[in-house]
Amino acid sequence: MTGQVTWAAIGRRLARLCGLCLLTGGRMAVIVITTRRSRRAGRLTTELVRMIEELGGAFIKAGQVVATRVDLVGPAVAGELNRLHDHVTPMTAVEAIGTVRRALGPLSDDLVDALARPPVASGSIASVYRVSLNDRTVALKVRRPGVGATIAADLAIIRWLGKAVTRTPAFRRVPIVEITDQIGRCLIGQLDFAAEADSLRQMKEHLTAVPGVHVPAVVPELCGDGVIAMEFVDGLTHASIERLPAPVREAEVAVLVRAVYHLLFGAGFVHVDLHQGNTYFQPDGTVVLLDAGFTYELSREASRSFTAFFGGMIQGEGEACADILYATARGTTSPAATKQFRTGIADLVERNTGSRVQDFNLSLFCVELFDLQRRCGLFAEAEFIFPMLCLLSLEGLVKEHHPTMDFQIEAAPYVMQSLLTEPSDEPQRIASP
Repeated sequence: MTGQVTWAAIGRRLARLCGLCLLTGGRMAVIVITTRRSRRAGRLTTELVRMIEELGGAFIKAGQVVATRVDLVGPAVAGELNRLHDHVTPMTAVEAIGTVRRALGPLSDDLVDALARPPVASGSIASVYRVSLNDRTVALKVRRPGVGATIAADLAIIRWLGKAVTRTPAFRRVPIVEITDQIGRCLIGQLDFAAEADSLRQMKEHLTAVPGVHVPAVVPELCGDGVIAMEFVDGLTHASIERLPAPVREAEVAVLVRAVYHLLFGAGFVHVDLHQGNTYFQPDGTVVLLDAGFTYELSREASRSFTAFFGGMIQGEGEACADILYATARGTTSPAATKQFRTGIADLVERNTGSRVQDFNLSLFCVELFDLQRRCGLFAEAEFIFPMLCLLSLEGLVKEHHPTMDFQIEAAPYVMQSLLTEPSDEPQRIASP
């Protein structure tokens, strides 16, 4: 990853990060001193989100992920962070027109006019424009100029910090660099719009088997470097789930959960970006899934192991789950630590089996699991971070809008089907991380 960016660019990025952090720290200090307590938290949150937006790059993506966990950060913080999903300050009209012209060649007046208007959504990687051409309307996703260099610099800094952390005694054997490299490659993969268009087509094909889910079709003749065109879906509104009656809301959350499980356990396809800017809930009961940029295809071995582990959790088979994780674990340790690892995994699984989502906290489960691995010096397959991130964001939505759902039992049919189905000799590629 560091090969994609110069040391000078990393230095400039680091200087900007430090400068913005100091500036924001100063503003926050003034807020603490001058603002009444009743308004202080809201203003501090607004200032923090403002800093994240100005930092851009990987920081906005991190803010988007955190925003999905209302149960952890609270509604006020999540509400402010939600703006990062599709209300980030957009690129200029000149930048948008220039990017599309380089990708598609000479542009019609209608297309230029559409790109000169404000986008319908704007996120960390791209802005989306509504474009009417002849007898059809398309959503044109246009990549931000320079965003690739920014993210590459951010990832290089994060990797350097990860190396520094692993030199401390407590984290000496923790595969932090390997995990950040996995996530980094996936983030860089978001800049490859040709791969994203292919992933969107594959996701649409897979989800035809799940009733109530709509994935917009790609318009290939209007795709190019930094540009993806897809069917425009009318009526999409931010935080659309909040406007639905409780029974409809719960039914659509169940549809989304089944779609995610179908992709994860049936195809090894992980949609890591299940925030409000990519997931919309319609009054007619349809769930619309957009954007296949931040996706990951599990290797066959990782997919089978994760599915088997999840199946063991559903059935409360703690020792079987311990066997699965130990078989994928990396690192060397003493027999006593190995025994502690296996006993700890079995106990953790058995304590969390059969819980409804309102009683089960995947975040705490992951923290306890990671801490156990750290103490024992054995770490499960690094690819597992992607389904965990996917399920963490999904769990946040379910906790807020369908807390009585049995998160584990809903997965049972998909897990069992996957375990009973013999994989083909050649796995089909779904996404390019």
